[in-house]
Amino acid sequence: MKIRLTRKLANQLDGVDVSTRNEGDVFDVPRAQAELLIAEHWAMAIQRADRRGIGPRATVRERAVAADQPERRTVEHLRQLREQMDAQRFRQAESRRAEDRIREELHDSRPRIIRDEG
Repeated sequence: MKIRLTRKLANQLDGVDVSTRNEGDVFDVPRAQAELLIAEHWAMAIQRADRRGIGPRATVRERAVAADQPERRTVEHLRQLREQMDAQRFRQAESRRAEDRIREELHDSRPRIIRDEG
């Protein structure tokens, strides 16, 4: 099966040797390996119509799209995590305030008079 390598962070990707390949290279691999690389977003399948007219423009555009996706997901994920952390801090602060109020009421309800024995 023909695939185009969209990312390469190591010479072995999920057990598939890509040491002689670079990002944007189109090559043939067994179907099982191709499906694994595609599923892990290391590569994309090449359709029959694409096999004839592969040029540098297509490669650059596809790289830009492929590189953009994980960044967008990461930014959105970080935004969601920040919102969750802020909400948790707010809940903790509210419960802390209630705890302080209860402690102060208990303290005030048990006054202790200190006398000067001088």
